[in-house]
Amino acid sequence: MDSLIAANTKFCLDLFQEISKNDGHKNIFFCPLSLSAALGMVRLGARSDSAHQIDQVLHFNELSRDQSEKPDPCLKNKQQEEGSSKDKSELLSCYFGQLLSKLDRIKADYTMSIANRLYGEQEFPICPEYIDDVVRFYHTTIESVDFQKDTEKSRQEINFWVESQSQGKIKELFSKDAIDSGTVLVLVNAVYFKAKWEKYFEHENTVDAPFSLNENEKKTVKMMNQEGLFRIGFIGELKAQILEMPYTRGKLSMFVLLPSCSADNLKGLEELERNITYEKIMAWSSSENMSEERVAISFPKFTLEDSYNLNPILQDMGIIDIFDEKADLTGISPNPNLYLSKVVHKTYVEVDENGTQAAGASGAVGTTLSAPSWVTFNVDHPFLFFIRHNKTQTILFYGRVCSP
Repeated sequence: MDSLIAANTKFCLDLFQEISKNDGHKNIFFCPLSLSAALGMVRLGARSDSAHQIDQVLHFNELSRDQSEKPDPCLKNKQQEEGSSKDKSELLSCYFGQLLSKLDRIKADYTMSIANRLYGEQEFPICPEYIDDVVRFYHTTIESVDFQKDTEKSRQEINFWVESQSQGKIKELFSKDAIDSGTVLVLVNAVYFKAKWEKYFEHENTVDAPFSLNENEKKTVKMMNQEGLFRIGFIGELKAQILEMPYTRGKLSMFVLLPSCSADNLKGLEELERNITYEKIMAWSSSENMSEERVAISFPKFTLEDSYNLNPILQDMGIIDIFDEKADLTGISPNPNLYLSKVVHKTYVEVDENGTQAAGASGAVGTTLSAPSWVTFNVDHPFLFFIRHNKTQTILFYGRVCSP
């Protein structure tokens, strides 16, 4: 499963570069895990070049059998030849099944809804084996709708399902012109996330403060403030700081990557973005690079809502065939004319002061008599952040804030 997590992180960073290449000053927020899983569902039914292109872009071709001492449950009773396309597809799905099961367990402590679903035109028969595997590994299903004769009803049905899955936060996923009678297969992917901090910010410490958008422009934001023990590190090569802010119970954390303050803050951010790789992100957020310090944090409140039509983005990255008549999705339907009409990804996140104090944790900080020296972490200029499931080191969300 570790090789799947590495593949997902590499895809996350590639996708970020692709989304941001035309606009370096835009807020970005997406959920790489749910997108990888959604495209993993398509990969399960893709064959020939359609499968190879997904493998290449999502780094699924780098999956390896975990080299641990323990037997891999995804490989039991498998006598298939290593490397065959079906073998790869089953290994991928099984690893996703394991990972999504682990993440399901955190839902008691956090609000995280990942709404993944395929909607297919009812004229296209779906392979029973495909339906079984999607339910078993990806914890979702493929729904049959009448795009051809009842386009509007199908659109409303999809939008209603997404709205109910995202606690009402994601409305109108598909606008009126997004689905037409020629639509045959739609991949829906919507994510809502809200969690409480392990160490919350006191509301009375939130103040209006300037945030530098670029070298000439500032805006006033609601800046949250707190002092406490946090893991922080310094990335020498890029003169940037990295801070970990755990959510309640510590299963998830937000990591903030902050370039040093300069005349043109966007240049530092661009350099940071250019230099991020899977290996570096693992090293920067590791315990070797980060240590617990007394940190004075100033962090802006923000809400990010984002929507992406991923067809052109994925095509630019190299997934081309599945979007037109060249598609080979015969593992989903025996009908050779099936192709993916639309991939839409919509996200919503709120970041504010609220958190639940861990029982008995109060009073332990700041009781020394001598005035402590605080490391300052002042997020008053553009930054990157990611939210990670700590046990598996899976990046659930990745974003850039240029204007809170």
